[in-house]
Amino acid sequence: MKKQRHLLLTLLTAIFFINCSGKPTIPKPIQNHPSVVQNPPKILYPTIATTPVSVNNQEALGTAIKKIPIPPIPVSPVKEIIKKRPNHQNSRVRGTTLLSKKFKLPNTIKESSALIKLDSRLWTLNDSGGKAKLYQISEINGHIIKTITIKGAYNHDWEALTYDENYVYIGDFGNNKGNRRDLKIYKIPRKDLKNRKSTRAQVIHFRYSDQENFRSRSRKHNFDCEAMVAYHGKLYLFTKDWQDHKTRLYELSTRAGKQTAKYKDSFNVQGLITDASINKELDILLLSSYSELLSVNVWTFANFKQANFFKGSSKKLTLNSLNAQIEGITFIDNYKAYLSSEAFSRYIFSFDANLYKIDFSREFK
Repeated sequence: MKKQRHLLLTLLTAIFFINCSGKPTIPKPIQNHPSVVQNPPKILYPTIATTPVSVNNQEALGTAIKKIPIPPIPVSPVKEIIKKRPNHQNSRVRGTTLLSKKFKLPNTIKESSALIKLDSRLWTLNDSGGKAKLYQISEINGHIIKTITIKGAYNHDWEALTYDENYVYIGDFGNNKGNRRDLKIYKIPRKDLKNRKSTRAQVIHFRYSDQENFRSRSRKHNFDCEAMVAYHGKLYLFTKDWQDHKTRLYELSTRAGKQTAKYKDSFNVQGLITDASINKELDILLLSSYSELLSVNVWTFANFKQANFFKGSSKKLTLNSLNAQIEGITFIDNYKAYLSSEAFSRYIFSFDANLYKIDFSREFK
């Protein structure tokens, strides 16, 4: 009997465990629950579009380069991607013009007032009160390589340099007070700059065709001048108008003797013109200028016919970060130029005489 009860108990226990061993019920997934991402969205990159550049509704010089926006880089949800800006060392991009400082000029030419790059040599001069000399300077370090004395000349207020196929011209026509009656341009043989230590000048004496008032009016008149180019057998002067901040264009012959500078045209440069340079291969004219707060601009003129410089297209290159008394400019290559500044000290402001380089090739395609 004991054996039968034991056998029955064992059988019931086995049946109980069999009934309790069934598989558990698994719930179906919850559809459209906000915490569950079914199909993550794809990242769509914007289509790149190009539009022509417009500068203050002015006609572009050549064809402006189109600016192409860069598609955004997707950011990792865990770690942000950090992009480093390019290091231009001593260069700064303002708009599309690249500006860089070359070096400080030596004290001998701390009042550099004009520049020309001629026969692979860079020349400058000092303005009022300086010696009647031209200085060749190194493009590597600014050291003076050579000096040429101009015989038969006096530096009343030398402000400009230009040249043609046979001669170099020195503009002694700085006229801050507006009362000068002895305006001159000295004319020296171009070949003498290569192998001589001195040369003798011919003199062009001139007056402005429309000046009648010679009363002294320091910086309150429109008959100062610091810019000149030789072009197609003529000399062209660009005035520094203290009164209305425009510049007026005058024409002269290159012959020595007495002349009258013929008024031709004017342009609102919104500043004080200090020098000029022309690229005769590209027919592009540069005018350097600064405001009374010493902010520097360079005006470019192109697509003109004959010497009607202001009738073509124009563009203002603004060098926002440069504060200096820029006095000289010269082409050194297509779309590249040097600028020179005078040493300047007034009130709490003080600047060295420096040489700068600009590359404005990005303004053209």
